[in-house]
Amino acid sequence: MNVLIVGAASALGKAIVEEIGDAHQLRLMDIVPVDPPDKGEYIVGSSLNQDDCWKAVRGMDAAILTGEPPIEVPQDELERDQSLLDHATRGTHNLCKAAVEAGVKNIIYGGTLDIFRSYPDDVYISELWKPQPEPDMPVMSRYLGELTCREFARDYMVTVTGLRLGKVVNEEEVSDTHPDLLWLDIRDAAQAFCLALQRDTAEQVWWTQRWGLYHICADLGNPKYLINQARSLGYKPKHAFSNNWAT
Repeated sequence: MNVLIVGAASALGKAIVEEIGDAHQLRLMDIVPVDPPDKGEYIVGSSLNQDDCWKAVRGMDAAILTGEPPIEVPQDELERDQSLLDHATRGTHNLCKAAVEAGVKNIIYGGTLDIFRSYPDDVYISELWKPQPEPDMPVMSRYLGELTCREFARDYMVTVTGLRLGKVVNEEEVSDTHPDLLWLDIRDAAQAFCLALQRDTAEQVWWTQRWGLYHICADLGNPKYLINQARSLGYKPKHAFSNNWAT
């Protein structure tokens, strides 16, 4: 399968490349150069540039939008927020529009479980719960990007998958810190993107079947975020941060 990965220079993007690089032909896109795997290429471009988006999606079967913010963002808080919002909304729209026009049949977007952080920790949150994003642009913009992708599932015959990711970390690197119910090992996150590539609902009449939404985080003994829906994809997280919870 020919797969485009947008945001490939991010840590998450690199983990996805590591996970799927051997099985697929990759095209990597970011605003900075990215070393491609043996079976792949990279494009230096921005989702805010329609020509860059068109070049990126041509000949692709699937597009992975990591949802990660740009590598380079303004230092000024207001300008940073404007940049995040622009990339998550206009940039996501540009990529999705170019993708459906180019015949891409599978779009995957990396959202965030942070939209539920305001809920207390003694509840069990599934995909049916109502998001309550706080007025924080890194979280809000990512949620708006998810909603932008969802609208393309409504209007076009294309498989669209939203992966709401927990707080992406490396289990070994946080082994001596206080645990967080949001934690998600970056390798498990990459596994979820790989599994989402297998969804094929583009020919389904009802848009609700073309659109898929999954919560992706660690498999904890007493979780806040339920991953039962993700298990239907075959998701089996390998990192449960057991040492952190034991202490």
